[in-house]
Amino acid sequence: MQTASETASLHAAPFLRGLAGIVGQDSVVSVLRSAMAAGRPHHAYLFDGPEGVGKATTARALAAALNCLSPPQVGDACGHCEACAKLLSGSHPDFLVVNMELAGLADEIERLLKRLAFPPFEGRSQVILIDPADQLTAPTALTAANRLLKTLEEPRVGTHFILVSTCGSGLLQTIRSRCQRLRFVPLADKVLTDLLVQQCSLSPEVAQSVVALSQGSLGRAVRCAQDPETLERRQKEAEALLGAARTGRATQICQRASEIGTDRDEAVEVLELLWLRLHGELRRHGQAGSLTLAQRTAEAMRVIRETQLAIRRYTSAPLSIERLGRQLHSALGRESSTGHTRSAQ
Repeated sequence: MQTASETASLHAAPFLRGLAGIVGQDSVVSVLRSAMAAGRPHHAYLFDGPEGVGKATTARALAAALNCLSPPQVGDACGHCEACAKLLSGSHPDFLVVNMELAGLADEIERLLKRLAFPPFEGRSQVILIDPADQLTAPTALTAANRLLKTLEEPRVGTHFILVSTCGSGLLQTIRSRCQRLRFVPLADKVLTDLLVQQCSLSPEVAQSVVALSQGSLGRAVRCAQDPETLERRQKEAEALLGAARTGRATQICQRASEIGTDRDEAVEVLELLWLRLHGELRRHGQAGSLTLAQRTAEAMRVIRETQLAIRRYTSAPLSIERLGRQLHSALGRESSTGHTRSAQ
């Protein structure tokens, strides 16, 4: 029977339940459960999807499931054995989190590879979390990425890499080909509302108002609860950029790019909101059977990810966003024109 403190730990850290603690990502959980049930979890996973939807939490849940001393069932974890307690405290010797700071990243990877020459210290498996793996695309990180390749392809038995990315397609093809790619999706409104009530102690009414701004991201929902005005402003900026792109007016696109690009981190956040906005459109197009519109929207989402990556690599944010505006017009402007034509008819 669990003590009150153990129950509180499970409540605060859902990954301690293993895959049973992951909500809103049924497809990912199904793949991981099947692999564990067959006794063949993949040696390298690429967890790809928008920010704040549970990628890193799922990585920790998988580590718990692989090393729990008393799992209730395959893929889950008890949350209170010694292995689970060490995962909660961040002291488990076989759960390795790579420091992805660009300065010294090659040396960090070299130290990791020396550690991986040895078997797990005390668990059945060792799990390496690389988050954000997008850092490996930076020009200064190519040495680190190349050093990682051989071990990523053929690690020691019982060793599992998990790469977390918001733009998996931007990673080196040699890295992607060595990983099983699992796509994470924005969380449903009900899932988000329940999580905010349970984990953040928000009232259902406040949680529902926050969800409307979060666009499927728990991380963004939590930040919104703390600072809703900032998130609402960024959403308006994303909508304004989308509107300017759809009209194709160069002066509007340049103005939006100049305003959004003044702060690099904020620019990435605005583009993430824009990506999530288009993700919702993509789902609606798919449900309506509008294949052409779905393809155009998917192309727009792809160039948004490429732009985020460019900004993270310290390319000029205003110039990157201005270029994005033109690309979005090429992908989505025709949709507006088609809509106006149909309306006229």
